[in-house]
Amino acid sequence: MTAQLTTPVNVEALYTDPAYEPTLEEWNWLVHAAGAAYKSELSARTVFESELFGMNTYILMSMMEDYLRVPERIRIIRQHATPTELVRKALPIGNKRSFINLAATPLHYLTGRELFVDLGESTLSDGLEDQLEVLRFWREATIAMRTDNVLFNMDAEPENSSHVIDDDVLAEIRSHLVPADGEVKAGIRKFGARLTAYAFLENCDARTAVCDTGPYQLEDGTFLALRETCTDGDGDFPWVDGIRETLPYHHFVIAYRLPATVKMDNNVWGTAWFTPSDYQADIIETRVFCTDDGTLRPLGADEVEEATKAIRKAHRALYQRLAETDAEERNLYATEMYAWKLKAWARLAGCYDEIDWAITPRIAESFQKFSDPDLALQLIGGVFVPQDRDGCFRPLGG
Repeated sequence: MTAQLTTPVNVEALYTDPAYEPTLEEWNWLVHAAGAAYKSELSARTVFESELFGMNTYILMSMMEDYLRVPERIRIIRQHATPTELVRKALPIGNKRSFINLAATPLHYLTGRELFVDLGESTLSDGLEDQLEVLRFWREATIAMRTDNVLFNMDAEPENSSHVIDDDVLAEIRSHLVPADGEVKAGIRKFGARLTAYAFLENCDARTAVCDTGPYQLEDGTFLALRETCTDGDGDFPWVDGIRETLPYHHFVIAYRLPATVKMDNNVWGTAWFTPSDYQADIIETRVFCTDDGTLRPLGADEVEEATKAIRKAHRALYQRLAETDAEERNLYATEMYAWKLKAWARLAGCYDEIDWAITPRIAESFQKFSDPDLALQLIGGVFVPQDRDGCFRPLGG
C-alpha cells in the first residue's frame, strides 16, 4: 500500500527552521520521502557482497542495535550541546560527522524499527517518542549543516546534490587548487583509489567513511566536487589498533573542479555518481587537503605520495588481520562499525565516556540466527524493497 500524504503547507519552515516543531503528519511526510528515495536507490544500485563480511547479517544486527540504542545516546549528547551548536563548532567537511553519517542515522534507525516489527517483536505504534528524538536530532543537524535550504538531496538545486560549505570555505578551497596536469591526475587518482579501498575495508566494506558533496556551481560554468574520506584516527575501531598509527594522516578532503560536460548526482545518503563515469579524465584543477586538526591543510605532491604508500601498507596489514579473524568476530566488528555513527558527535560534545558503546547482548548473540542466508535475505528484502509500498518505512505512530 502506498501512503497518501499531503505536502505540508509550511515546507519552508519544515526545511529551514530548527525551532519549528513538525506535526506527526509532517514527520510522516518526511519519513515517507526518505523511505521512497532509500528504496529507489537500494533497488537500483546496491549489491550486498563482500569477501570477508556477511553484509546482510551485520546490516540486520547493526540496524536493530541502532533502534535499541540511538535514542538514549542522542539524549546524552543533547545534555551537552544542541545539534546546531555541534555543527557550528567544527569544520563541516573532512570528519566523521559528515553528511553521509548524518543522513544514515535516521535511515538505519527506521530500518531497525521495520525489522523489529517484521519479526513480531514490536508494533508500529510502539516507541513514538524515541523515534521523534532521532528525527529531531537529524533534522536540526541537517538544517545547520546544509547551505541549500533543503533536507534531502533530491530536493536540492540542482536536483540530487548536497551543499554543506559556505562561500568562505569554498573560496579557501579554490585558492589552493592546482592545475590537473597528467602527473597531478595520476598521483591523485592513485591516492584516491588507495584511500577509498582502505576506508571501505576499515569500515567492513561499507560506504560510511566516504562522503561526496556538491556540485558547487562556479561562476564560469564549472563546478567543484568534494570527496571526504576519513579513516579511524581516534581509536574508535579496535580492529585497526597498531595499524592506524602507521598512517601519517587520517582525515581528507579531495577537491575536484570539473567542467559542465560532467554530471554529478548525489544520492539520498551522500554517494556521488558521475557521467561520464571516468570523470577524473576531465578534472581541471584539484587538491588533497588534510583535516586532522580541524582545518583545511593543503598537501603537497610529496605528502600525497607518502600517504599513498602508507595507506597501501596499512591496507595489506588490515586485510591479513581480518582474513585471519574468526567470522563471527568479524561480523561483530561490522555491527559495531555501523552502530557507532554517533561516536564522532559524542566526542565533539564532550560526552564520549558517558555513553555505553557496547553492543546489546541480545544483538551480539544473534549472529547464528541472522547468518542464515535465507532468513537474512528475506528480512533485508522485506524492508529495503517491500512489494506492498513505495518506500522502506511505514508511518510513525501506528
